[in-house]
Amino acid sequence: MLRTALKPRWLGLLGVVILIGVAFVQLGRWQLGVAHDKARVEAVKAAGAKPVVDVATILTPHEPFPADGSGRMVTATGTYAAGQVLVKGRLLHGRTGYWVVAPFTVASTGATFPLVRGWTSAPTPPPVPTGAHTVRAALAPGEAPSADGLPPGILSSVDLSRLVNAWPGDLYNAFGFVQDETPAPPAATTAGLARVPPPLPPSGLQWRNASYALQWWVFAAFALYLWVRMVHQAHREERGQGDDDSSREDRPDGDGSSPVKVAPSPTPKEASLP
Repeated sequence: MLRTALKPRWLGLLGVVILIGVAFVQLGRWQLGVAHDKARVEAVKAAGAKPVVDVATILTPHEPFPADGSGRMVTATGTYAAGQVLVKGRLLHGRTGYWVVAPFTVASTGATFPLVRGWTSAPTPPPVPTGAHTVRAALAPGEAPSADGLPPGILSSVDLSRLVNAWPGDLYNAFGFVQDETPAPPAATTAGLARVPPPLPPSGLQWRNASYALQWWVFAAFALYLWVRMVHQAHREERGQGDDDSSREDRPDGDGSSPVKVAPSPTPKEASLP
């Protein structure tokens, strides 16, 4: 079969099949990307459709982060406390800098709510505002553990296990991205800070487009399967033709029967004369 497959005719057809397969695979990848994008848009719409509630109604100190809490908008009234930290290596509009994370004491519970006040390119954060404030923030779960060996006040992630040891009192098992606050903080406390947009909520797949992606990949596999079947059929025909040719060489008369040898008739003896 390999000898048949290596003939120019079948190699050329294989090249066409490969090109078609690559095109189908790319179309499947495109549909998969569309499925992810549509699912993300739907997740953002679902999160935005939820009402803004007080943080104490959906979070309890030291309790697990709610399954549907990512991206949820909450409000909290309280005061900022000392102990700001910087989370390094954060991008905003293509620039690398720091998140400024501050402890915020919620007045109704006395628990600490970590807040990302904003992004800065400077390694020194501006001071926190004084007095009572009401903030509106987008929730997010804690991140992976921070790297060791960093200078004091610098983290590589929003590591809540470190913050609970650095800040006094109870800590919510979540943090928030501040979107606005009332009253507006003084300019000196926001110098060099840029608001960080709320994170995209986790999303899965939009199954309709995901099924289209699967179909394209099945088409690619089927095209290769057809080529293999065609080569296999051609190989069988060539082998059968070869067997027929060799059998004809053993048959002198070509009709499938052996030649019949006819014995000569005996010559009648002449009659003897009396």
